[in-house]
Amino acid sequence: MKDTVRRLPLIDYADLDRFEDWLEDMALRGLFYDHAGPVCITFRRGAPAPVRYRMEPAGSFHTAESQIYLRQQGWACLGRAGKWFVLYAAADPDAPELHTDPVVRSYGLDQAARSMLRYCAMLLAVTLLFLAAVVLPYCFFDWPVLSLIESPLAGNLLPVVMELLSLSLTVRAFAGFFRFKRRLRQGAALRRKGSWRRGARITAVTLLCSLVLLALSFASLWAYAALRWEGGIAGQERPFPLLSLPALEGNDALEPVVIALQDGTDYNNYIRFSWSLLAPEQYEVYQRMSEPDGSHACGLDLRWYRLSFPCLTAPLLDELVCRYTQHNYFPEEYRVTQLELPGFDRAVLAVDNDFPGQRLFLARDGRVVYLDYDGERDLLAQLEEIEQLFDFSLDP
Repeated sequence: MKDTVRRLPLIDYADLDRFEDWLEDMALRGLFYDHAGPVCITFRRGAPAPVRYRMEPAGSFHTAESQIYLRQQGWACLGRAGKWFVLYAAADPDAPELHTDPVVRSYGLDQAARSMLRYCAMLLAVTLLFLAAVVLPYCFFDWPVLSLIESPLAGNLLPVVMELLSLSLTVRAFAGFFRFKRRLRQGAALRRKGSWRRGARITAVTLLCSLVLLALSFASLWAYAALRWEGGIAGQERPFPLLSLPALEGNDALEPVVIALQDGTDYNNYIRFSWSLLAPEQYEVYQRMSEPDGSHACGLDLRWYRLSFPCLTAPLLDELVCRYTQHNYFPEEYRVTQLELPGFDRAVLAVDNDFPGQRLFLARDGRVVYLDYDGERDLLAQLEEIEQLFDFSLDP
């Protein structure tokens, strides 16, 4: 068995009385503080024994005479612990306390308190700048929900939550320090035995949540890149939602209009699939067709979304209407009508005032469908076929 063991400190150094209490409990288990590393604390193994630990502000007892006096009183200096403190230990139960008056000790913490407040202000400013850099752009986007949905990390929502969790740990530790300082100033008891356990559990849960979010972030980035695919409709073996343009037109003689071929792919009749955390299924399906002699040209674009959170359905549909009709900016170009259609949660029909065609926006059960139809038929007369689009899913 090794003579030393490392432990992750689940109590921040700044939370003085809880940190001291934790070290004393470790000593009763036969683990004695040796030194602190960048992440973990190293303990020496030994026979369980009661040891008192005290955290003092850096600069206290800094003279050689003070150190000699403390050693004579049974206190050993174990070195720096954190940014602002030095750790002392006493194995002798008869060794006098470093401070006999809690009020005097509270005044000795004033300099550390000022340093903490400056550090906390700086940390808060950096966090606010980070949040502003991540969140504020979405406040100026024309389509913030759509941007969030199409982002692999849900618009950096995961890093934001991780930053807030990290900040909460620091703020909680500092709050513990100032509560401890206030109790000293009031002459109250130094500590509550075992009080470190609850704080350690909170820290452990917070760190676990952060690790889960970190893993989820990497998994989301991987899925966003690995699950995307695209290709021509002809010969496509993967399942995808499709409203057949020949069926919609009632004309089986329609053929794909092939204008641009790149690498043998017909980009006029094309599918694109995307994945994101907020919308794990996103399809874009494009169809351009005409009769063999080039007459009766028509087209249909389909956008299909399955959302992770149904509460995003309504705002996404509204943004799609705004994006593809510009109705908020140029209301004279489209006649936009809110429809009440059986079997759908929301339905919006947009008709161009100058050109033929229709744009239909539908939502139901966490799915949103946008149809941009360039043809002479009435989409509302094909609701039975359109409704089948909502039955499609990759899930078995």
